[in-house]
Amino acid sequence: MVKFKCNGCKRETQFMWLGEFQTAEGFRVYQCLDCQCVGTKNMAEAIDRDGDVSRCDSCGSWQFSGKPCHTCLLIDFK
Repeated sequence: MVKFKCNGCKRETQFMWLGEFQTAEGFRVYQCLDCQCVGTKNMAEAIDRDGDVSRCDSCGSWQFSGKPCHTCLLIDFK
């Protein structure tokens, strides 16, 4: 399982992915297995991730290196 830092309890923990919710590309809805907080995670924020990540020069969000920033794509979409 991929670990993330929870937005609720701030722990580096595992999440249960809630697949019944539709999200933008690069994001997934989760429920923390420690505090039960539900939220959305940018997949580039994973602690144990495959591939290099960097901060977006435009918005400051995490992005996979060499790929477009998912957060900027959402902002531009609105």
